[in-house]
Amino acid sequence: MVELIVIGVAAFSTAVLSAVAGLGGGVILLLVIAQFVAPTTAIPIQGAIQLVANGSRAALLRRTIAWPVVGWSSLLLLPGSLLGVAIATSVPENAVRLALAAFVLVLAWRPHWLKLTPSPGSAADRSEDDDRSRARERRPMLIGLGAATGLLNSTVGASGPVTSPFLKAVTATHVAFVATAAATQVAAHAAKLFAFTTDGWDIVDHVDVIATGVVGVVAGSWIGTRLLGRISTTDLDVVFKVVLTALAVRLVVTAVA
Repeated sequence: MVELIVIGVAAFSTAVLSAVAGLGGGVILLLVIAQFVAPTTAIPIQGAIQLVANGSRAALLRRTIAWPVVGWSSLLLLPGSLLGVAIATSVPENAVRLALAAFVLVLAWRPHWLKLTPSPGSAADRSEDDDRSRARERRPMLIGLGAATGLLNSTVGASGPVTSPFLKAVTATHVAFVATAAATQVAAHAAKLFAFTTDGWDIVDHVDVIATGVVGVVAGSWIGTRLLGRISTTDLDVVFKVVLTALAVRLVVTAVA
């Protein structure tokens, strides 16, 4: 019961964060779930919850989604996901815990190490038509981005910190970025769930946790999208760092104990 309450509250809070900032919530939710189960179980559970979280956010912001970006970046999602699952399930669980902890600590304190930079371009001066043109021009980049998304989502459970600069470069506004990132993650989490299912993971075994998380993320997405543009993302930075650090340290202790 305590596990369900904690995950439900975390799902709600992280969905609000993701709706406001465009990313970040899924990583925290993954770490919360990983406090209770092995990472290779936590990753698909989080994927199922985040599929609904991103789906609800994408539905609420559907008018601003850059669909060409979503299409091209989805082409290699499944091969990347299958490779990621093969890697994640072939190494010891404690090694995956340590890798996940290291990833989120870098994300919290040295995020620029993860943020590869796309070619220059100012989003402020672009229209939706310009975004369609840029998506066509950057097809190879977007296709490769999809492969990377699938691989990262299936190994460390998150890809947003690495891929978000590229999505921002091909979307005209912050709202369009949030909407497009949500739509791409719907496809990414669906691919991840398929890959883990083919490896033997069964969603039925975790339906209570997933259902609790889904209720939390739907409510959080609904509230978060109404706060979009009203809260400075800078104000969330300190809380984000503290929470990620605390959860990552506990994961390390679990791995080495």
